[in-house]
Amino acid sequence: MSVLEIIGILSALMTLSAFIMNQYGILRNDDIRYDFMNMISGIGLVIYAISINGVPFMLTNSVWAIISGIDVVKYFLKKRRGEQSRA
Repeated sequence: MSVLEIIGILSALMTLSAFIMNQYGILRNDDIRYDFMNMISGIGLVIYAISINGVPFMLTNSVWAIISGIDVVKYFLKKRRGEQSRA
């Protein structure tokens, strides 16, 4: 098994874990951990998709990672603004 296959498998397992935890109420949609897991797993799946030249897979997971990444950035910007207003 290659390193890229391991990245693909671990990324798929992370995506599925986030989904399952969300479905069972362990992680909410607005939880930073949920978005972070989806962002990281999406990036890993894009890397794997590139290695197999899977264009539809690249497209789907690129959007997945970007949307989750936007939420992660928003979270940290909001947190930073909150900390600055307390100073």
